[in-house]
Amino acid sequence: MTIKQTELEKNKFKLADRLGYVPSYIFAKLDAQKQALQKSGIDVVDLSLGSPDLHSPRVVIEECIRSVKNPANYRYPPFWGQKEFKEAAAGWLKKRFSIEINSANEILPLSGSKEGITHLAFAMINPGDLTIVPSPYYPVHARGTLLAGGKIFELPLNEKNNFIPDIDSIPQNILDKAKLFFVSYPNNPTGAVCDFEFLERVVNLCKKNNIVLVSDLAYSELGFDGYTARSILEIKGAKDLAIEFHTFSKTYSMAGWRIAFVAGNKDIISALYEIKTNTDYGVCNIIQSASIKAFSIPLSEHKKTALIYQERRDVMLERLKKLGWNIPKPGGAMYIWLPIPKSYKTSLDFSYDLLHKAHVATIPGGSFGTYGEGYVRIALVDKKERLALAVNRMEKTGLHNN
Repeated sequence: MTIKQTELEKNKFKLADRLGYVPSYIFAKLDAQKQALQKSGIDVVDLSLGSPDLHSPRVVIEECIRSVKNPANYRYPPFWGQKEFKEAAAGWLKKRFSIEINSANEILPLSGSKEGITHLAFAMINPGDLTIVPSPYYPVHARGTLLAGGKIFELPLNEKNNFIPDIDSIPQNILDKAKLFFVSYPNNPTGAVCDFEFLERVVNLCKKNNIVLVSDLAYSELGFDGYTARSILEIKGAKDLAIEFHTFSKTYSMAGWRIAFVAGNKDIISALYEIKTNTDYGVCNIIQSASIKAFSIPLSEHKKTALIYQERRDVMLERLKKLGWNIPKPGGAMYIWLPIPKSYKTSLDFSYDLLHKAHVATIPGGSFGTYGEGYVRIALVDKKERLALAVNRMEKTGLHNN
């Protein structure tokens, strides 16, 4: 019985059945425990949520201040998004990936990609429909489909295949049923990266089986050691069946601003638009106006940001190695995907001890799907000194890889 059901019986309310299809959001549960510790005066090194600690761009902040003073921005935003924002987004895609996008009908601003992915599921998935999701996964990749009444097929990611799915292993009966297929590289939570050949193979697979391909490219600018992420939309013919989500959260350290956009197949985006027009009024005009400035930031600045996370990665891996962990370097994103010690049965148990013994907040791998169990995710969202402090606390409290 879930917590939701227990509360339901106590209060004698009947909630929608769909709430029983998804597990309680573990991020929120552990966050409550973390906040309780912090309120009691305990210094918690918070490496749980992938919420960047870096500063949002100055030019964006300054434009936001100007936009706040413009009375025209106090009205409802246009459903399709500001023309200027969409043109700027298309220009950035051209500059970054050399792809041509029609800003009028192949781009839609979003209040964060998480919101957009959930709305996509309600636009595409009927009860019983199937989505293929590489696992471990960013939770909304699966939970959007589950909330819409669909089912998911978890495609395993593991160390043996460098956290790249074996798409040839997917049973044909699954491919026949599938309506959506998710890919996301650089990957959350594993930090894995893929080559362009893999993306081409996925596009061909989805074309052959008439499956909508969804690329979540949230970490496109956080590649390490010279790695540069590629767009699904660079592949010839991909726009026939694919859309791609881009977010300001990681690229520009604007997680709290809630701004993203989706680009690609105009018919899929139109379906997503239909859901959005019935559930919200679009993205705040002030945020859209300010975010246009972000597109003008030189691509070289993104490399500087990636280098900060790369250096943090190296600090963590070097110190964790002294505690018995010798894991491959993540090629991108902003996470360490850490195997739990053999003495622990579950990732939740280890994450709990990290929080309550070492006062280090992480996310248990089980919250990222079936194949996430056996790991915890460490987000590199604090200064190198704080990351070193986290590992020092682990050492002092005996949380080694034994």
